[in-house]
Amino acid sequence: MANPPRILVPCMDWTRPAGGVRKIYRQVDVLNAAGIEAIVMHQQQGFRCTWFENQTRVASYEQVEPRAGDLFMVPEILAWQFVPLWPGMPKIIFSQNAYQTFSWRTPEHNVNPYTHPDFKAVIVVSEDSRAYLNYTFPNLTVFRIRYSIDPTTFYFSSEKKRQIVYMPRKRERDAVQVVGLLKCRGLLNGWEIIKVDGKSEVETAHILRESAIFLSLSAQEGWGLPPMEAIACGCVTIGYDGGGGAEFMKEPYATPVESQDILAYTAAVERAIREIESKPQAVWERTRASSRFIHENYSPQIEAADILAMWNQVFELLPRDTAL
Repeated sequence: MANPPRILVPCMDWTRPAGGVRKIYRQVDVLNAAGIEAIVMHQQQGFRCTWFENQTRVASYEQVEPRAGDLFMVPEILAWQFVPLWPGMPKIIFSQNAYQTFSWRTPEHNVNPYTHPDFKAVIVVSEDSRAYLNYTFPNLTVFRIRYSIDPTTFYFSSEKKRQIVYMPRKRERDAVQVVGLLKCRGLLNGWEIIKVDGKSEVETAHILRESAIFLSLSAQEGWGLPPMEAIACGCVTIGYDGGGGAEFMKEPYATPVESQDILAYTAAVERAIREIESKPQAVWERTRASSRFIHENYSPQIEAADILAMWNQVFELLPRDTAL
């Protein structure tokens, strides 16, 4: 590659697990492995995410002096506040959730980054997000990459406990209702309910591998990593696709439920419980195939190829010879 720009990637200093931050680190790793200089920029000097293993190149804002030829890749939640910063320097928005496009705008943010000339394109992670942004900004250049999960961490296991797991960050009230209904119907005798919150990536994967059922509570997601990870670990995965997750939260790999249809949700979980109790081997054969679907279609190799192909197209938008 001839004279590629340096890619600076602002990132939130979040200490709690967040899939979006994990994917920012992942993209920087892929770029650096390909010989394209990229840096995750945190606010606090010395900060690094520690809830997953990484050797990603990180620095603080004060340690990185933007220079001519640099390019910013800005998460969608920071895009509005970046409009007045480093004027004239090209910027790309990494929109991991198009439903967040307007959520982080405040009254002082009166210039739209999605139509500003410094912002050259947007990267999305699902066709749902692409459709959202194409409808909203018809002249916007939108690229799509596919997520992956680590197959050495999130992998199939048939050694299942009678355990139902969910993540309470969104729509916990729906999970409480489903669990309450199942208890009243006498279906949870011998079953344990696990809430996963604030766990490391390795801890989360361990819980998913030993759990039989995962309740997806996705709400307006650009993708939805938790149900994807659950399917990869062999869980019977039931619930909401959140929009972006519709590409994989579908039969026969998962059981989608219309948003907030609590009775349909509970009925689907009831069917899963009865089938697991009566013919578990048939269930695990099916979830093994679902896990294989995830790993074959959303592998790290596919994600890396998407990232590099996408950046090749981004570089072509810039006034320089930087094609791969």
